[in-house]
Amino acid sequence: MKALIKISLIVSVTFSTAFAQFSGQLSTAETVIKGTSLGSGFVSVYEDGFGVIGQYRIGFGGYSDIGGKIGLIDYEKGIIDQTGFLVSLDYKYQIMEVRIQDPIDMSLGGLVDFTHFEYSNLLSFGGYLAGSHPVEMNNGKNLTPYGRLILRLDREDPDNGDSDTDFNIGLNFGAALELSSTTTAYAEFQLDNIQVAFFMGVSFGL
Repeated sequence: MKALIKISLIVSVTFSTAFAQFSGQLSTAETVIKGTSLGSGFVSVYEDGFGVIGQYRIGFGGYSDIGGKIGLIDYEKGIIDQTGFLVSLDYKYQIMEVRIQDPIDMSLGGLVDFTHFEYSNLLSFGGYLAGSHPVEMNNGKNLTPYGRLILRLDREDPDNGDSDTDFNIGLNFGAALELSSTTTAYAEFQLDNIQVAFFMGVSFGL
């Protein structure tokens, strides 16, 4: 009984103060062209764990795309060591475009994230503003720095029943390096709820 009480207290304190968004941005502000799609694979490193994330984005309509992510997150802090399952869906609408002489690519978007752990679930709803700008290098390929500001509500439901809802702000900064006409490499930092994360991966045109 004492062991169960101890675990419940640790779970309550650890998860309510340490959880941030796990899915990252993993794309520039430019939307996927209508009728085309991208598949991506990423590894992620968090302060107390790491993960593997897959992403699929498809373009539709004018200046719009939608993306889905799934992943596995291994989280370890104190005596808590568990694997979580991540599902995320986001919509992005591009409002500025470098190709038509705007100063930057800029998009507005919204997302919902759900992460299930053995001892707790985390559900997030939010909206974001993303910006990026391609820079052509000497070899003709583009290097595109990008960033995102996200505002969202996070609801945590631990097994002990002490649910909590918080408003959080997150920042993402990264760069996308064009390797070929269909392949792009990404590196990204995330500062979210005073937690730092790093993402690295590659996307392929489908």
